[in-house]
Amino acid sequence: MANAGIEDDPDLPPLTRKQKDGELLYRTPELVIELKALLQKSRSALATSKTDLSSAALVYIMRNLRPNRDERWYSELWVELVARTKTIARKQASGLSRQKAGDVADAVCDWLRELVFSESDKADVLEAFFFSSVYRQTINEIRKVKVRSSVEHNETDLEIGDRPARDWIDAVNNRNAGHSMPRAEAAARVSLVMAKLTEREREAVTAVYVEGLRQKSSDPEEMTAAKKLNVSHRRVGELLANARKRASGDEEEK
Repeated sequence: MANAGIEDDPDLPPLTRKQKDGELLYRTPELVIELKALLQKSRSALATSKTDLSSAALVYIMRNLRPNRDERWYSELWVELVARTKTIARKQASGLSRQKAGDVADAVCDWLRELVFSESDKADVLEAFFFSSVYRQTINEIRKVKVRSSVEHNETDLEIGDRPARDWIDAVNNRNAGHSMPRAEAAARVSLVMAKLTEREREAVTAVYVEGLRQKSSDPEEMTAAKKLNVSHRRVGELLANARKRASGDEEEK
């Protein structure tokens, strides 16, 4: 994303996050003007005019004007920011069921909360590109919900260790599991397959087929299976391929 803004006013904390091209993120000129004006207002006046504040300005307030104790004006502004975020997420997820759209919106708001209060420069992107950042995160959460839905379609609701035994066996060439197979037999098949996999193979299968993470992504901010396992995306592919071989009994002894 290119940011055509100008350097921040010297009275404002600078954004330090770099873009893909190596250039620093900058607040838009309109946001700089808005922030300089709102900083002249009392805190209670900010809450009174909350609907007139831009979302990026609300993010700035959350990050830089946080009081040492709970104060009503701050809580009201946070509620306003969350409400806007939910509106964006729900609109984008309108093609899903009401429950799943709500799940997406909640997940995006959890992401927002973690990012805003992380004290990390990753949150700079919310001041520079609020709408597009929320939009992209919503797309990520929608994709995760869709993947989980397909994986959980024939969930057996059994427990294998500390994980639910989801019907990801279809992905490793056991297509009858959880369908016409009796429950007890399905449980035994799940246990057998899980036991065959190495710990890293189980982690890869869980990350991709249960949690819905991509093996790789062009978005440096997106959590992928490769990042979670701290390996390359090629290694994730190898682990999944090995898992399929073990599940089908075709693995080679090494």
